[in-house]
Amino acid sequence: MKCECGREAIERVGGRYYCKECYSKRYLSLVERSIRKYGILKRGEKVLAAISGGKDSVAMIAALKELEDKLGIKLEALHINLGIGEYSRKSEEVSRKVCEELDVPLHVVYLSEYGFTIGDVKRKACSVCGNAKRYIMNRFAREEGFDVIATGHCAEDIVANVLKNLYSGNFEWSEKLLPRIEGYFKFVSKAKPLYEIGEKENLLFVLSKGITFLPDECPKAPDPKWKELVYEIEKKIPGFKKGVLRSLVRREKVESELKSCKICGEPTSAEICQFCRNVKKFGKVRKIPL
Repeated sequence: MKCECGREAIERVGGRYYCKECYSKRYLSLVERSIRKYGILKRGEKVLAAISGGKDSVAMIAALKELEDKLGIKLEALHINLGIGEYSRKSEEVSRKVCEELDVPLHVVYLSEYGFTIGDVKRKACSVCGNAKRYIMNRFAREEGFDVIATGHCAEDIVANVLKNLYSGNFEWSEKLLPRIEGYFKFVSKAKPLYEIGEKENLLFVLSKGITFLPDECPKAPDPKWKELVYEIEKKIPGFKKGVLRSLVRREKVESELKSCKICGEPTSAEICQFCRNVKKFGKVRKIPL
């Protein structure tokens, strides 16, 4: 099939066939529209984009690079090597290659510098991993003078977490899934530029642009049942994802009372933050740089 421009089409989207070039333009337009609609990024901001090497974070950083001047932002990237054997080695390698191809400055932090790795965690690895990434991203961004942290969470990620929080009785946690959360206390602002963009759209974009990405699934990835449920509901109720995302934005954000961790000084609602507790539990040698 042919695209409307006359070139060979790669995919049919919304009743129309797109070639690589036209699909890329459509994707960038959707990302830009979402960023402006929700105020996800602001002109003049120094943005730290988290990159894992997977399709979603690669699509995000590639799109932000193309929109950098138009949005008036300054873009740099951060990769966290979590110490998950060969997977982490390849993730870092791909992240370095992507940032080199896109000419985006890259910073790399090794979790092992804090005394443990996710490879050391036998149970509930995803919970410990998520906590470690949030801790390192926030601390690095604040200490290096970034205005906002951008992550590659896509529409399915967010809706799956909303359903999970609703099921577990922790729906208030869904406030963390908003397209932008303004910084307060010691927290740097956080943004999700792909808030309304789906996994398939991200994959088609990186393929259409010929950008390197890591297709491997993390060996410690959680059961995908919640995301599969989102796809099933979307099939039966088209527009379900966008409905949930837009409803989420209309909820009022409630900020919790925070204090500084007694060990590292990072923000926490307890006396000692969860990251320091994880270091003590899993680390061979506790090392929290102050």
